[in-house]
Amino acid sequence: VSAFLSKQNGILEMATGTGKTKTALKIIDTLYRRQKIKRVIITMYGNDLLAQWEKELFTTLKSQVCVFRYFDTIYKELPSFVLSKNDAILLVSRDENRLLESINRLIQRDSSAYMSTLLIFDEVHGLGSPSLRNSLTGKLEKFKYRLGLSATPEREYDDEGNQFIRKEVGPVIFRFPLEAAIRRGILCEFDYISLDYQLTVEERQKKRDIIAGYEAKRKRGEFFNEESMYRDLAAVNKMSKAKLPLFKELISTYSFITQRCIIFVATRDYGISVQNLLIDSVPDFHTYYSEDDKSNLQKFANGTIDCLITCEKISEGVDIQSVKHVILFSSNRGKLDTTQRIGRCLRINPGEPEKRAVVVDFVCEGTNNLEENSADAERKEWLSNLSAIRRMKNEDL
Repeated sequence: VSAFLSKQNGILEMATGTGKTKTALKIIDTLYRRQKIKRVIITMYGNDLLAQWEKELFTTLKSQVCVFRYFDTIYKELPSFVLSKNDAILLVSRDENRLLESINRLIQRDSSAYMSTLLIFDEVHGLGSPSLRNSLTGKLEKFKYRLGLSATPEREYDDEGNQFIRKEVGPVIFRFPLEAAIRRGILCEFDYISLDYQLTVEERQKKRDIIAGYEAKRKRGEFFNEESMYRDLAAVNKMSKAKLPLFKELISTYSFITQRCIIFVATRDYGISVQNLLIDSVPDFHTYYSEDDKSNLQKFANGTIDCLITCEKISEGVDIQSVKHVILFSSNRGKLDTTQRIGRCLRINPGEPEKRAVVVDFVCEGTNNLEENSADAERKEWLSNLSAIRRMKNEDL
């Protein structure tokens, strides 16, 4: 809070589960008490996160402020926010059209809003997408107070996006990483299980074909992004059939692993293959791929469903303290997604003070020197080192 009040703009890089939302609420309270702001615009991606923020605002925020919503298909309270004569907060989707409209309407109504409005960007790394850059360049930096929140603010392999975030929101002004959070007991310790697999003959041939296709483009003088090649190669790993028998053996040996568990897969189709292995031994599992499955997330949160299969939907932000196990069928080369995903199970649970999490990962045994195989080895070393961290004793804190 002190770092932000001193700088007035910038990013808090704090590990998942260490209190980014509560810190932001404290900043809001302080600025309102000091009469520095009249308006707050809070934006993020996903209706679940927006609803979670709404709950936090009503239960935690001390200032008497009107809260308005501009997300989903049913909340269209932007006009009321702009016209409100009282201190007001707007929760708005991180959508280029809605966000740009919210800013433009506010400035048209009150030209002094640049000096009296706090902009908050939750999971700020998402702000650097090409569509948002095109719509918002030069629009955000005019505001005096700009706060970004993320466990992983750097966009992977996107210098333009990172430059945009630094320019429009600000630099990282405070860091509290996973390692420190585990040592301090703010996040729980965890065990790491790596399951080594080898690609099938067909999968290895598919990767050779991918490389040959890109080499042919190179010889023809056609431009291609090397990242595209690595994404295509990594997709073969993410959907490898070789993982499935290892998973079957895992759940038959350690039946507890599917209790309070989130399983991350690359695609719905691959998720079906995982479901087929769960059917006989885990009756209370379900999927969460889209807004259509929203009720499944709620059932998982309240314990009606014990195991959830998903792709991207709950990698970021959503707070379910009872999650104990995460299974990573799908992991990207960089740390961003993996950090977000393991963060689902590292939150302290007041209902289980001795909670210890488990992260299960699939590691491709290198059959060549391709970068996506070395990325698996690097992730294994990183997660192994994280799992070795122990909570400090009270006298050492």
